[in-house]
This record gives sequence, structure tokens and C-alpha cells, in this order.
Amino acid sequence: MNNKIKYISRSLSVMGRLLLFILLTNSSINSFSQNKTKKVIRIEHADSLVSDETVVAEARRLIGNVLLTHNNIVMKCDSAWAYAKTNTVDAFGNVHIISNDTLNLWAKYINYNGNTEMAKARRKVILQDPSITLTSDSLDFDMNSEVGYYKYGGKIVDSTNTLTSLIGIYYTRDNELFFTNNVRLQNESYDMTTDTMYYNTETQIATFKGETQIIGDSTYIYGTGGWFNTATNETELNKKSTIKRKQTQIQADYLFYNDENGEGIARNNVIINDYENSMIITGQNAKYDDFEQYALVTDSAVWMQYYQGDTLFLHADTLYTMPDTSAVDAKMLKAYNKSRFYRTDIQGICDSLVYFTNDSTIKMYNDPVLWSMENQMTAENVEFINKSEPPNEVYLNNNAFIIQQIDSTKFNQIKGKNMVGYIKGESLYRIDVNGNGQSVYYPADDKDYIGINKAESSNIILYLADNMIKRITFVGSPTGVMNPIMNLVDADTKLDGFNWRINERPNNRFEIFGPLSTTPAATALPETEMIIDLPNINESKIELQKQWDENLQKLENDTTSSQIINQHSKTIKQLTNKAKD
Repeated sequence: MNNKIKYISRSLSVMGRLLLFILLTNSSINSFSQNKTKKVIRIEHADSLVSDETVVAEARRLIGNVLLTHNNIVMKCDSAWAYAKTNTVDAFGNVHIISNDTLNLWAKYINYNGNTEMAKARRKVILQDPSITLTSDSLDFDMNSEVGYYKYGGKIVDSTNTLTSLIGIYYTRDNELFFTNNVRLQNESYDMTTDTMYYNTETQIATFKGETQIIGDSTYIYGTGGWFNTATNETELNKKSTIKRKQTQIQADYLFYNDENGEGIARNNVIINDYENSMIITGQNAKYDDFEQYALVTDSAVWMQYYQGDTLFLHADTLYTMPDTSAVDAKMLKAYNKSRFYRTDIQGICDSLVYFTNDSTIKMYNDPVLWSMENQMTAENVEFINKSEPPNEVYLNNNAFIIQQIDSTKFNQIKGKNMVGYIKGESLYRIDVNGNGQSVYYPADDKDYIGINKAESSNIILYLADNMIKRITFVGSPTGVMNPIMNLVDADTKLDGFNWRINERPNNRFEIFGPLSTTPAATALPETEMIIDLPNINESKIELQKQWDENLQKLENDTTSSQIINQHSKTIKQLTNKAKD
């Protein structure tokens, strides 16, 4: 027998067994007596022990039911190398570390340093504590600070969520995890991917940075920073954020959304798309409810409805949309304070209005003014009905007044209690005056205007062509006079209450914020083409799974850690066979 090799086994005599006991219980004391500042690793048990100076100084080979202790940890394994000089251990086969009776670490191989209290676990690694279960192919765990990290892929499972990433750190004392590179969080309701994430196992809140997608059964969320509460399904997004649920999409610099009740808040550069009703709302502040289908938008609020190649632009201090209960899948818009709207064929201003998306009806209140081509219409309240089949209708209720400009000095005028105007295309072709009808009308021949007709009748019907009055029918007993233009004085040319308000008219979509003469021009307004096609939710899930499977395959192909473990395993196997011989 080689004088450098001393072999001890259970087949030895009583004296041999006593010597083995002394070696097992006191080897750590004898071997590490010089280390006064670090507690040494104790060898509590092994079926057999070999001391081999040819491998490394003060090396011990432990085989069979190995049990080691150090500070507050217990380590079990099939076999191990213990290095007294460095106070380290290489443990192989069913390695199990128990720390403080609450944390368990399993692996095929673990290198443990008693001086630094660092455990480096490789192959089929499992870390388990009362909060989570972590699995990986490679994990380094600091038993002193109770912090573990992996850099070749890992998975964490808690009571509700499964989290995976290429790189991760677990702070067990703080119940916090840090993930980066291909981070993914999955539960029954959502599939979330991001670049960087912090996750607290107690609060179940995930804080993320970088491009992030959260995909649910009917919800798509995108952002580049914020947090997601996996317990309450609440989300806060801080940058370039988008939430899409069914037929509604919301974009803003800041978004808060609760998927349990559908309520949310949006701030700064808010854009709400309602695809079903072909409408968009923009502003700087918004509150919305997906379940009740309402939205309240303020601060530079603009509402747009696009159809048939044209768009209605509307601005007011406050815009409020809600379901229209009189029609299926239709919306109703309420605009409050300083309402102004523009479409190529019709423009208007008032204090407040109501708009119905089902038939494009507009109801205007408090000093309303409506313009169509050369016509200005006013009343105490105005209702414009945009029918699917022409003609469209304009109802002027109480103190109705229509002014039609001929030139800078001549105006056709119709006044009455109530009026109904009929529109085909973009042209007003008939006006019915009901009650207290009055008119000022400039008839013309083929060459020029021949005079002014000023008349009164209880009811009047006016017929127009090319937006100009061509014929008047008086119903009842009219009174009137025809005067030559040269004999006119101003009193004869204006009806009582005449007020030509052309300077208040929005002439383009930018003037919905006010006339350019009094209001700075807007640099830009959202176009109707702003609709962003988000990815199909089911297709996105498939693509995310595909990407993750490819990343896992790359990890399987990484042979660095497996080569080290296999080399040690072969050595232990040879020693075990020698012991049996």
C-alpha cells in the first residue's frame, strides 16, 4: 500500500472504526486550527474517507452519505472533496444544503467556500424558501447575505406567478428579485415580457424598465417603464404607454389601469381610439372606464370622428363620451364650455353640445352658431341631424335667424320663431320658417340685383340653389314691400337682431381652439391615420413562446458548466469503485 494513501472503511477493526470516528469528528479542528477568524467546515459523517496529498494539500475524499455543517447550514451529498487548507468543499450527487431550517438548495454539484460562505451550485439547481422555488442550471448563493444569482437562465415560481430570465438575483431577506435579459412573467391572466424587472414576492408587484408587453385574454399593454401588480391586476406605465382592450386603444406618456374594474387615468399626450365608432379623443388629462365605456378628457381636449374621407374636429374645455343607450354599440359625446368644431361642410360654436355617433346628430346649446357654406344659422338651441339618406336637417328652435352673405354689404336674412333647414350634399336647398316669419331678400335678374324685398308672414318657405335664395313662398297673409337698392337706408337692409359673426367661424381644424387672430396657431393636430395596429394577442403569445424556447435551447447547448461537473463526477466514480475493490 502506498505510504501516502491511508484507506479506512467500515470493514476495519474496532480500532479502525474508532480512528475513522476521530478523523470525522475532529478533522476540521485539526486541519483548520490555524484559522481563527473563519469558522471551519465540519465533517459530521461519511461512509468512507480517503486522504490524498497527491491531489492537493490536506485534501479529503468523502464517499457515501456525506454530512457537513458550517455556521447555520447543513450540507448533504453522495460524495465530496474537502480541502482543509482553503476551507472549501466540492460536493457531488444529490447535494442538499439546508440554511436556517427554512432555505433549501439542491444541485448535482456544489462548490462551497467556508471563508466567503459562497455556494456555487451547478446542474439541476433548485432553491426553495417559504416564498418561492427557483430552478436553474447554475446558481451562486451567498449564505451570509442570503443573496443568490444566476446568469445562464433561471425560473422562479411563487404562489401565482412564474418568472423566467437569463440573469437573475434573489435577495431572500428583502423578498425581492431582480431580472434582466429576456424577462418573462406568466400567470393565469397575463403573459408579460420585458428587459429588466424588479419583483417583490410579498407585494407581488413587478417593476419594469425597457420595452414591456403585458398580454391578457382581451387586453394588450405596452410601455417602457412602470409597475404591474400581479395580485390586483393594476398597472402604472410612465413612458410611451399603450393599452388596448377590445375595440378601444389608449396612448399617453402616463397611464394607470385597473383590469379588474376597467378604470384608468391617462396624462400628457393622451390619445383614445374607439375603432368601433371611428372616433379619436386627444388631450392632456383623461379618466376612463372600459367596462362602463366612458371617458372624460380635459386640457386641450379634441374629439374627432372620421368617415367617408372627411373628419369632424371638435374642441371644448371638457369632453365626455359614454354609451348611447338609444342605439347598439353607439356612443354619445358631451362637450362643455367653449365648444368649437370644424368639418369641411359644416362649422359651429356654442357653449355646450351633445353629439350622437349613431346618426351624427349634433345638439348645440347656449349661444349656438352654425355655418354651412355662405349661411350662418343661430337660435337658442340648434340641432343638426346627419341622416344616412339625404336630406340632412337643421332645426333652429326659438329666435331662429339665418343670414346668407351675398357680398360685403348685402345679406339675405330669414327670421322666425322656429326653422327647419334641409341640406343635400353640402348645400342648403330649403328653409321652412314656422311662426313670426320675417325676411330680407335681394331678388336679381340675369344682370344684377334689382332691389330688396322685405316681408313678414306667419310661415315662410324659402327655396335655394347654389346656396342662394331663388324663391320665397309666403304662407298665410303676408305683408311686404319691394324697394330699389338705390333708395335703401341701413334700417331697411337689416332685420332686428342681425349679427354677422363671421370672425368667430372656425375656418380650418386648427381654429377649433379659437380664431387665429386671437389664438396662437396649433403646430399640429393628430391625423385620422394615427390608428396603430397592435399585434394580435394570440399571435403575440405564440411569438413570445417561440423566442423563449430558442433562448432555452441556447442554454442547453452551453457545455461549460457540464464539462466541469462531468469531470468531477468521473473522479468520484473512480474513487468509489476503488473503495469497493
